Amino acid sequence: MADTKILLLGDASSDPLVKVLGRPGRSLTRVEDPEQLAKAGVDHDVIVLDAVPPPRSLADMCREVRAVPALSEVPVLAISSTDEVEERIRLLEAGADDVMIRPIDDRELDARVEALDLRHRRAKELHPSTLVSTTRRPGRRMVAVYSPKGGVGTTTVSVNLALAIAARTPDQIALVDLTPMGGNVATCLDLRPKLTIADLIRDSQGMVSPEILKTTYLARHEGGVLVLAGSPATTTHPLMPGDEASRIVEGVISAVPTVVVDLGSHLDDRVMAALDAADDIVIVVTPDFPALKAVHSFFEYLGEAGGKTSEPTVVVNEMYALQTLTPGDIETALGRRVAIRIPYDPLLYLRAANQGTPVFASAPTSQPARRYDQLAGILLGEDAPGSATEPRRRGLAGIFGRG
Repeated sequence: MADTKILLLGDASSDPLVKVLGRPGRSLTRVEDPEQLAKAGVDHDVIVLDAVPPPRSLADMCREVRAVPALSEVPVLAISSTDEVEERIRLLEAGADDVMIRPIDDRELDARVEALDLRHRRAKELHPSTLVSTTRRPGRRMVAVYSPKGGVGTTTVSVNLALAIAARTPDQIALVDLTPMGGNVATCLDLRPKLTIADLIRDSQGMVSPEILKTTYLARHEGGVLVLAGSPATTTHPLMPGDEASRIVEGVISAVPTVVVDLGSHLDDRVMAALDAADDIVIVVTPDFPALKAVHSFFEYLGEAGGKTSEPTVVVNEMYALQTLTPGDIETALGRRVAIRIPYDPLLYLRAANQGTPVFASAPTSQPARRYDQLAGILLGEDAPGSATEPRRRGLAGIFGRG
């Protein structure tokens, strides 16, 4: 394997980092002038930001790196002199992939750099390429987000994906909360809509006109997403039959050109109707055996059902600090290629959940936000996943039955 190329922005105070960053197997370049960073960083695998000369701050430097297209995907490790949580959040929102606090432990620094380099190499293996895609309804697209395993983040993916699409075409994207225990989409966006999908079902004996649907039942988020909120009421009854679900999603897509539907994790007629109507199906999975087994079984079910659903797009939501399964492992277990891996940062996502500000809105240059933007590009036909080259382990598919 080629040496890992590391670029360090620092001065004499950064000397203790040099012995770790410049160990055998790595090639280290150190610059003191921030103006040299953009030119020097293009050919590097990891950027370490340590000593930033005033008047710039460490967060300013993160933003400058992310503003350079050639550096937008290069991992950035920021070395901070304060252990304040708010400072770490500011750095993550500014585009840092990881943050370390002084004093620096050599072993931890070594492990952090290795992890960033490995993540970067794996991401490049799943780099998107150009694709021209078609839809069932000319000029309109419906994306269904689903997982047969609960707790993997379908609502998080749905919300951030919708915001990424809205960044391209504001007010031309609707987000529909079709989960049986609804209300989470509106909560994630800090919306308090007067009407929900339950009101739409009760009020519309026939088809509601696109104009009324758009002006009355869809609540606008400041990010340019129109939201049909789920009913927050708890119930043991099914949300709706399949034909009702079809009528609602067809009604929304007649009013708004692009629709993202959060389906949650239950499998019923509502879900199957939405999947049949979708142009794109996003299946969310976490890198653990219970989630992989559930998705594997679901793919088998779709194959045996012989329906008309689209080929799924697999999104891995990395919710664990320690990643033990590689992209090759996951693809072997599922028998499908992974389109995007969404990196997880507990501080960013915890803040998003508690403040109703999704990661794509609060930290648009962060690595998770950039992955959501790539996912939007894939689904809109701008990009598609390239071929993965990492060797796959044998035998994982056998854990779940047929390969």
